[in-house]
Amino acid sequence: MAITVKKLVKNVAKRYKMELIAGEKGVDNLVQWAHIVEDMDVTLFLRGQEIVFTVGIMNKYEGWLLKFTKNLYEVGVSAFVVNLGPHTKEIPKEVIDFCNEVNMPLFIIPWETRLVDVTRDFCHKIMVNDNIEASIVTTIKNIIFKVGDLETQILQLERYGYRRDSKILFMCIALDEKYGTEEYEIRMTELKKNAEWIARGIRDLFISFEYKEKLVLTLAEYEENEIDRFTEKLTGVIKAKKLYSKVNIGVSANIPGMVSQDKNFRNAFLTCELAQKRQEYILKYDQLDVYKFIMAVSDREILREYYDKTVGKLEMYDMENDTNLVEFLRVYLENNASPQVVSDKMFIHRNTVNNQLRKIEKIVGIDLSDLEGKMKYYIAFYIADIL
Repeated sequence: MAITVKKLVKNVAKRYKMELIAGEKGVDNLVQWAHIVEDMDVTLFLRGQEIVFTVGIMNKYEGWLLKFTKNLYEVGVSAFVVNLGPHTKEIPKEVIDFCNEVNMPLFIIPWETRLVDVTRDFCHKIMVNDNIEASIVTTIKNIIFKVGDLETQILQLERYGYRRDSKILFMCIALDEKYGTEEYEIRMTELKKNAEWIARGIRDLFISFEYKEKLVLTLAEYEENEIDRFTEKLTGVIKAKKLYSKVNIGVSANIPGMVSQDKNFRNAFLTCELAQKRQEYILKYDQLDVYKFIMAVSDREILREYYDKTVGKLEMYDMENDTNLVEFLRVYLENNASPQVVSDKMFIHRNTVNNQLRKIEKIVGIDLSDLEGKMKYYIAFYIADIL
């Protein structure tokens, strides 16, 4: 969680006589902390997403400030503030041009402004913002997991700018890396940072949290075109970081009303699990059709029982007899129940196809020759994708 540069300097820029002279397009960059840095070597210890202040004590040769600025950008600094005075009397044009090029906001403040006052103020604002966002995350979780009194939770969110009838969309992201490994942590942190940066550039009502090894993004008050914009930009980041084949995303509907968000979240989570099983990059709940009806069954035991009495019997037979009847049945149904097409696709005689079908009917006890029987098998395969 972080605060944007624009929000951080709002209402205090005038007090500290801060002037933005370059990098205006980067004011939506996220800031997690504020530092005073004078030594070039110290930049290596920054973690990224900081706002850095300097008076330029080491600015003793031409080109030093540009080199220092480039170092800050390389380690991911979000904004740069130069205290003009005896060490740095003016900002060279090449520094301004570079900040404009990379969209890193560059501010100047006069010598009489005490840096300790500014950094203390900024750090306080960052901590207050973090506390508020942590409270929002807790409240949203309480609503979707039905913890405590719903009306109390709604009133809490209203204090933070949400509305009782706010539209909310959940986006669950699964990462195909072993949970708890360093690689998982690095990539999940990257996804979280980039998602927040993109979201805050569109609307401020955004939070994220992790749940059961998935990253959950919560977009509030986003219009459909804004959701599309967010998804497109996030996909661009995922592709740039070569994670496209390692990420599966489930997206809920964008519906109003806090009282409905527990189901909305569940739908996003189950859609993400379905995307994982089907190895699809992104699935949207609104486009799932038949799966919606199956997801609406909250009692998984009912679904498991149905599956066990149908395709589950074939699965057990395959395991005990080293056969592949489940896959055969899936191919048969996916090809409009045509024995000839199955024969061509699987390179087997049509009589063999018919024999396999009769064997399946005998094992399961459901006729494959009529529509009702076929539908029972279809539903069982849909259930298998959900379980």
